[in-house]
Amino acid sequence: MLRCARRAFLALPALLVTLTIACTAGGSSGTSTPAATTSTEPSRTSSAATPAIEVPTTTTAATTASPTATATAVTPTPKATAAPTPQPTPPLIPQPGQASIRASRLAIPALGIDAVVQASQVVLDTSPTTPGCPPTPPGQETFTVPEQGIATPVAAIEGLENKAWIFGHSRWLGAPGVFYRLQDINVGDEVFIDGVDRTTGERLAGRRFVVDGLYLADIESGGRLVTAGSAAETPAKPVVILQTSVREDGAGKQWILDRQTVIAKSRNLVEGDLNDPCKYLLLFVFAKAS
Repeated sequence: MLRCARRAFLALPALLVTLTIACTAGGSSGTSTPAATTSTEPSRTSSAATPAIEVPTTTTAATTASPTATATAVTPTPKATAAPTPQPTPPLIPQPGQASIRASRLAIPALGIDAVVQASQVVLDTSPTTPGCPPTPPGQETFTVPEQGIATPVAAIEGLENKAWIFGHSRWLGAPGVFYRLQDINVGDEVFIDGVDRTTGERLAGRRFVVDGLYLADIESGGRLVTAGSAAETPAKPVVILQTSVREDGAGKQWILDRQTVIAKSRNLVEGDLNDPCKYLLLFVFAKAS
């Protein structure tokens, strides 16, 4: 049974999701440990530090459409992001009018995407340190991510109230992933979600959201973007957040998505030099309930 966890995604104050790939069911990981990892920023992830959990690697039913944007064929080496030491927190209790949506299916008609959303677990981050970059503190946690699919956390995460967070690889072992096409999405495009409210158990079918923003971030700025720092920052209406990798960190790494396309339509939240090899770049798409 192979279990991989590689950084490639985002940092939540309590968990960083650097698209890491968690390989769990017997099989080769291809490249050490890719999976969706959470770092300490986007969403303060649940604080229970759980031992590595086996997550079944299922394939997503996603429509494959050839991407329109030109991108360098790069094999992402996702890494798991470190999460701060978990602190005991009271159970999350959504306020009236809020939802804790666990998505089970995602459809984006404009991109030809109709995919199952798999369950992502919190696991220890065992990804290696990127040469020439600061080491990841020990004991960090990350999320599992399927090699060719998209996923969402099983449990509710503090700071992600009224948000449905879905992440996946843009490319894995040279093959475009479901979210490779996110670079072609535009403000105004529709997003549809099936799922369940974690709190009430209510089933949701075809819940409609409309894209209202795209953001280019790194792990640190991505964490601040995704996670609410206080109740006042929780959105009044449910929001869907889609996340994928743009460029891995490491010397000589090329952009996985088309650089001109991403920069032209996204708001850049990265502080400092975009060419800094120690920055893991991410694309976030926000869509509000209509």
